[in-house]
Amino acid sequence: MKLKKIPETELEIMQVVWSNDTPITTTSIKRELEKNRPWSQGSLQSLLTRLIDRGFLKGGMEGKNKTFEPLVSEKEYLALESASLLKKLRPRGSITELVTALYDTKEISDKDIEELDAFIETIKKEEK
Repeated sequence: MKLKKIPETELEIMQVVWSNDTPITTTSIKRELEKNRPWSQGSLQSLLTRLIDRGFLKGGMEGKNKTFEPLVSEKEYLALESASLLKKLRPRGSITELVTALYDTKEISDKDIEELDAFIETIKKEEK
């Protein structure tokens, strides 16, 4: 199955799954999500089912509790989102312009830039 982008609400759920030990129960997911806003049990269950159908989650049971485990890693999904964004920006835009825009709008910090610089230096050393 080819990996596809998911809507923002489903991504919120996946971020909770990725940031917790798995398998994770519906109750635990709901508790984490409700730190930001209220969620109905029915809506959450529908979105979890949709994520299973799309191949992002694997469902199971632990006693009477439904559990979920990721089938797609956060890194895999980030690569998909990043590639999609770059396709939209090209041929006019560049990665440098993207980073500049993010920096100018304070979406990335000086620390982020330092980490990016260190990453680029690592790549350069590996290529030699």
